[in-house]
Amino acid sequence: MKRALPLLLLLLLPGAYAETRSMADDIRAGRAALEAGQPQQARALFGAALAHPDGSQDDTFAAAMGLGRASLWLGDQAQAARAFDIARANAADEAGRAAADSGTAAVLNAQDYPRKAFALLAPIARGQAGPTLQLLQAMQSLGWQDKSPPYLQAMDGLPAASSGARYRLLKDDMLYALAPRLEGGFGFTHDSEQLDTWRTDAAWRSAPVASGGHTLAWGVAADTVRVDDGQQRRRLDEAALLGQLRAGDDHYIDLRLGMGRSGGWHYLQGAAGWTLQASDSFSLSAAAERTPLLTDAAIGHRLLGDTYSVGVSLRPAAAWYVLPTYYRQTFSDGNQRDGGTLRLLLSPRDIPDTAAAIGAQLSARTYRSSRPSHGVYFNPARYRAVQAGVTGVYGISPGWKLRVAADAGRQAIDGMHAGVYSWNASLDGRLPHNGRVSFQLGRSSAASDSSGGAGYWNNSVSLSISYPL
Repeated sequence: MKRALPLLLLLLLPGAYAETRSMADDIRAGRAALEAGQPQQARALFGAALAHPDGSQDDTFAAAMGLGRASLWLGDQAQAARAFDIARANAADEAGRAAADSGTAAVLNAQDYPRKAFALLAPIARGQAGPTLQLLQAMQSLGWQDKSPPYLQAMDGLPAASSGARYRLLKDDMLYALAPRLEGGFGFTHDSEQLDTWRTDAAWRSAPVASGGHTLAWGVAADTVRVDDGQQRRRLDEAALLGQLRAGDDHYIDLRLGMGRSGGWHYLQGAAGWTLQASDSFSLSAAAERTPLLTDAAIGHRLLGDTYSVGVSLRPAAAWYVLPTYYRQTFSDGNQRDGGTLRLLLSPRDIPDTAAAIGAQLSARTYRSSRPSHGVYFNPARYRAVQAGVTGVYGISPGWKLRVAADAGRQAIDGMHAGVYSWNASLDGRLPHNGRVSFQLGRSSAASDSSGGAGYWNNSVSLSISYPL
């Protein structure tokens, strides 16, 4: 009986506690918990405030807004969305409704529904810090940075404290995307066949120009590739014109067209891609690409590969993506491949009370070659591979992000099975004067288009830097 009494008191305590505190008390305590970085406690306090049967409209609004912010902090987007709906229904004026809509847009951005977030806030965000912040986040996800200047200009007259560090980072992202810029990069690969590939590249891109519902940017690029197998070294030099066009809000076109040269061999090279992004949950894309095969023997035989692909992005649920792609490759030696890929992605979800997120992926790839051969490039009659893995993202600071992906699976080459693995780590960050830097490091044992086989592996490292002018 002595042990049962304390348990009974604990069961009765929450009800007794609620009766001794007012709704305003819980709201004040919830706000203090948020400011102290205790979202779990804040969520409980705001939930208790909403449970009061006799709360005023203003108190209900305040409690619902607090519950939405605490739930969003904890990664519970469903509860956050319900809370912001309650807040909007109890808002006393346009400012309150805008604050609730800003919270709902934050949920939509967190769930990767930027079009819905943009449609919700575009009519009301101008001159308001919270809605503008979420609107800029949506613009960045959609590649609609050219729509940002009116909203940035409306924020110029507000006190700096009302915008915050996150707004300033997003503003820098908008200005970066709207400016002409110089880009440079370096890459190196080394594989189990003792093939070394060195690449250096540079590009200039114009500022995007918007006119009549279309946004156009163009540029020029050049790169040099050296391929060395330890016995012979070959060099390829390429130059291309670049183009990016967005027609309306749904159609995206990317072009890279130019010439390449290796000794006395001259060839056309480049890529063209089109994407129809009809909604946050569906897109259709088509692409064509021509590249030389980067093995010493393939360059000696002047082999080019043309790849044509059609892909779809489907989103059956908020966190899940299904990405099937069909492709055909035709090679200048008469070989033809028909194949496809399938990727199932669980987008990274935030880990509460951390700067980290974790996701998962499953990928499959298969093709058949019409003219299988050996020696010049990796070209089996049949190839299949399946891999599964995880992706982790960690925000080192507001301007720096680390991303790591690791996969493992099996591949079949003409019926011969073997285990495969891959991992990749990337570090992306900001440089002084609004520059950008990206560093990548990786290793894979899965076959590429031109190299592979039993015991194959490939190590890679790359660095890219860009600055707005």
